[in-house]
Amino acid sequence: MRYLFFILTILAGLVAPAHAQPGRPDSLHRRSWLLPHHVIGQFAGGQGMATVGLGYTSRRRLDLDLLAGYVPRRYSITPMGIFTAKATYSPWLVSLGQSRWQLRPLSAGGMLSYTASKGFNKTWDDKYSTGYYWWSAHTRIGGFVGGRLAYRLSNQSGRPARFISAYYELGTNDLYLVSIWHNIGHLPLRSILTLGVGVKVDLF
Repeated sequence: MRYLFFILTILAGLVAPAHAQPGRPDSLHRRSWLLPHHVIGQFAGGQGMATVGLGYTSRRRLDLDLLAGYVPRRYSITPMGIFTAKATYSPWLVSLGQSRWQLRPLSAGGMLSYTASKGFNKTWDDKYSTGYYWWSAHTRIGGFVGGRLAYRLSNQSGRPARFISAYYELGTNDLYLVSIWHNIGHLPLRSILTLGVGVKVDLF
């Protein structure tokens, strides 16, 4: 439970300054680079059962996000806090007629995560033969593809448009890829995939 409290405390402290500073009628890149452009809430996807975070958008196509997730003991051998740095690139934007809806049909990205838990050892050697998994059990490197559907919120005149978006991510990581490599023909493809869904809300 303390992992969840720690995660929420960090998020509240980082997001609060973005609301405290009055908005300016400029584009995003004119604002202080310290202020996050959006907040995120996500379910599953290999980044925690419940994940919250904040991020920055560059040229409306590249998102750089920092997230903190939590997996309770009920769903794991031990409670886990998962901290993730993620980059998402969405090359295409499709406006759905004259409505406020926009579709990003394809996104792709990569992530680096660290799992904090007393139940994890630094290596896998106590569970597998020496050298079978040769990296830290705490660190994961992964990739994903996905898509996003966004709705433009009402915004004040002269300010950039704000959106609320729903998205999905289908991904995998280095541990899963090595597992299927060592078990070709024995593990189905779905066993190495993770599915996450989330909501992204622009702050300004």
